[in-house]
Amino acid sequence: MPSEFVCRIEIDLAIPDFMDASVPLEQIAEKVKTEAQENIRMQRSPDGTPFFPLAKKTISRKGFSMALFAKGIMFNALHVYQIGKNQFEVGVIPRGKPRRDLVAIIQQEQGVQSKYGVIRRPFLGFSQKTLKWANARIERWLTERTQKAAKKFINLKY
Repeated sequence: MPSEFVCRIEIDLAIPDFMDASVPLEQIAEKVKTEAQENIRMQRSPDGTPFFPLAKKTISRKGFSMALFAKGIMFNALHVYQIGKNQFEVGVIPRGKPRRDLVAIIQQEQGVQSKYGVIRRPFLGFSQKTLKWANARIERWLTERTQKAAKKFINLKY
């Protein structure tokens, strides 16, 4: 008398969709842009240190003492770009004379030589507060994705 052995496997699992993170990533990029604009307005770097003050000669030529804010062109040239799926960057639109994207490179990275040394006025970057917010935002998104995961039931018989 032949015996019949049957193995039945049931799997109940949830498969989250982690493929499209464009919403939280764009929100993070917008937050970085807004913070960069605030840094220009408040005359500080992302780490909270104040900008090196303008020279008296520059202040008398401009009529005011705010760096990177002569006509608001740099402030308004900050922009969030989507460069691909799940890829965003914050940059400066090449507008104005001199082009603000080039001015941003000089102020942010290269610096300007003066009698006090090389002066940089970095305004674009992550502060600790924004970094914590971005991490919390991604964690919240992961939790939402996990909770909304599609349920899959797999039945196998051998």
